[in-house]
Amino acid sequence: MVFAERRLSGRLLPMPFFCVIVEGSNLCIPGALNEPSIAGFFTSRVVWAPDRKTAEAKALRSVRDVWASGSCADQPSAGQLELAVSESNPSSFHRWLLAANKGHAFFPAENDDG
Repeated sequence: MVFAERRLSGRLLPMPFFCVIVEGSNLCIPGALNEPSIAGFFTSRVVWAPDRKTAEAKALRSVRDVWASGSCADQPSAGQLELAVSESNPSSFHRWLLAANKGHAFFPAENDDG
């Protein structure tokens, strides 16, 4: 089995894994009958990268690709989607192996009526 590795001072070190929670906002997707419209979502990606900053960029790129040219590209307002890292934490090789790295938990638009 090949593990991700990186070099530090000439020594090979295991590359760390990170779980990154991504928030998507600025959507306006009509809800089902009698349901509020969808304003955004949360999703997670487990990635390996040499550092947290690279892991976050990798996760954002993965989600952006789904909304730009993947299965969500045909959604209304996909082009105006804004993405941000909500949280990122160290993870494990085991979690990376089991991660689905797809799917979304959508949230509705806030009700301005009070």
